[in-house]
Amino acid sequence: MRLSEATWPQVEEYLKGNQTLIIPIGSVEQHGPTGLIGTDYFTATAIAEEISRREKIYVAPPICYGMARHHLAFPGSASLKPSTFIQVIKDISTSMIGHGFQRIFFLNGHGGNVAPLLTAFSEIKDFDVDALLKTISWYTLADVQNYENEHFGKENGFHATCGEVSLTHFTHSHAFEKITPQNFEVEEFEFQMPMSPTEYRKTFPDGRMMSNPGLANKTHGEKLFEIAVQACSKEIHKFD
Repeated sequence: MRLSEATWPQVEEYLKGNQTLIIPIGSVEQHGPTGLIGTDYFTATAIAEEISRREKIYVAPPICYGMARHHLAFPGSASLKPSTFIQVIKDISTSMIGHGFQRIFFLNGHGGNVAPLLTAFSEIKDFDVDALLKTISWYTLADVQNYENEHFGKENGFHATCGEVSLTHFTHSHAFEKITPQNFEVEEFEFQMPMSPTEYRKTFPDGRMMSNPGLANKTHGEKLFEIAVQACSKEIHKFD
């Protein structure tokens, strides 16, 4: 149930019985030499739309751009400033709350979005808004992490992970037809975030953060997709 493919009378009718909305949110950023730049919003959108289909909940158009300034030393990456990102979230949320949506779930695919999302929610709440605003980062959920730990272990890493790259192998398999698979060595070391774009590229020259996306494949992606859909649905139903 895509909000973008509904008419306003249909939305008005929906709101009489259901005030829940899912908003996918991700980022436009590099994901190592073999991962897609759209990974974070591809995964969030695919999961959100499948939940929408199963649960008959409206899903809004995705917010593709996120807070990813540390990736800007890699061609193709783009980022909103934290202040811009926060304002975008506030404007979209208050628009939807004004129509009557009272349970808004941001289904998130990018770690850099979490802190500014919470800041945006806090600023909205400053106006004594009673609506539920909740972030669900699919990659942090226990069932997802259990699968990744079992099949990838430490090689899953922190960015351009085996899990997220696998999921895009499933959702966007056509995009990998011209990408040569590679195996990567994984070196563990201490690092401190946040980083500037220059610091990040110096620390992680090919964009990966201690991951071996060579382990990613479509079979893992299909299994992770189903696990993520079910796990995110459970999170939404906690607030029924």
